[in-house]
Amino acid sequence: MSAQTFPFAVRLLGFGPQEADAFDTAFAERQGKGFDYVRLDDDNLQDPDLHIAAASHLGALATLAHLRPSELRPALLIGQPAIQLDYPRIDIPFSWSGLFEVLDRLIERRADALSRLEASDVVTVTERRRRPRPDIDLTHPAEYEQLRGRIPANGAVLVIDKSSVSRDYLSELLARQRVPVLWATDEATAVELCRTIPMAVVMINTSTPGVDPYRLCWGIKEKDSPIKTTVILLLGNPAEYDRQQARYVGVEGFLNKPIANHHLLTVMKKYLPQTR
Repeated sequence: MSAQTFPFAVRLLGFGPQEADAFDTAFAERQGKGFDYVRLDDDNLQDPDLHIAAASHLGALATLAHLRPSELRPALLIGQPAIQLDYPRIDIPFSWSGLFEVLDRLIERRADALSRLEASDVVTVTERRRRPRPDIDLTHPAEYEQLRGRIPANGAVLVIDKSSVSRDYLSELLARQRVPVLWATDEATAVELCRTIPMAVVMINTSTPGVDPYRLCWGIKEKDSPIKTTVILLLGNPAEYDRQQARYVGVEGFLNKPIANHHLLTVMKKYLPQTR
């Protein structure tokens, strides 16, 4: 087995903060000793390569059932579930070396499955929803409609950045779908564009001078419109992400810069109906 030059992205399900920290430490100590792994933050919109779920957490098991793991997006259970599930599993307590042996096997099987897909010209692996849909029986209908919103069928993409490079890059990437990609360098222009043009996605480079990404998201979301606009932050340093403030103003999540083409396309397919 040869070491990889990039880490495989892992999304944890049903683990607490201390357990997540333990995974982070183990992944960091593993670097350079085989396949490398990195844990995705809950709000990181990057496509995961695999899921690790706490078998005793019923919510995590429900999420897994919704995600429908496969060879392409494998899942590993840690612990003994209350019900019989057909997923790879390791018992508690476990050793980190034993965990990595199982993860490495899952990644190798994933690579084989991807190779078979590439040979058959089917190469897109999209991520399912990370959260279940809100249950209308548990939510007042008016609040449910407000939460759900309506994604514009032919919505545009707005990029807030100090230069037009990101706009030009996205325009080229989405040229086949003929998705309009606009550009703004300040908050006032961005809010005005969102008032006059149906925006499906707004991507804010958090290093743009004079732009407070959370204040801008609040301004975009506050406009009186049935259109559901997705706001994504582009971060140079994930540590700068304020999760509490982001959720308060309605940020959907973030992506780390630089962004790989396939990660960007996966996110666009989630929020742009015309790209599906």
